[in-house]
Amino acid sequence: MVSGIIKTMNKVLEYTRNILFQIALSALLNIISWLVIVAQIKPNSEMLPLHYNVFFGPDIVTKGYYLYSLPLVGLLILGANYAFYRYTKDRENFAAKIVIAITMLVQALILIAVLFLKSIIVI
Repeated sequence: MVSGIIKTMNKVLEYTRNILFQIALSALLNIISWLVIVAQIKPNSEMLPLHYNVFFGPDIVTKGYYLYSLPLVGLLILGANYAFYRYTKDRENFAAKIVIAITMLVQALILIAVLFLKSIIVI
């Protein structure tokens, strides 16, 4: 049983080393961020808290349309890092792979930020 779990974990790790999988996962995380904002938060021209401070509560309050800037920045980062990957994959393979891995991490952090904002915005 343990050897079956180890074999499965090795297959998963081998699959996640695939650059196309990492780019697709980054794009999927970005799409989920957009969907959470559009479907659950539904920002409009009303004022929404965009930053929450433990000491003072919501300290950055602005129009809800600015909430779209989070996944937009993530999409720009994804595009720029993909372009950098295409440019450097033949010259410096390690740097190209690290950039794509960091892109996936950034997209995950943006999704976490959107989910936390969803929890503090009461509509």
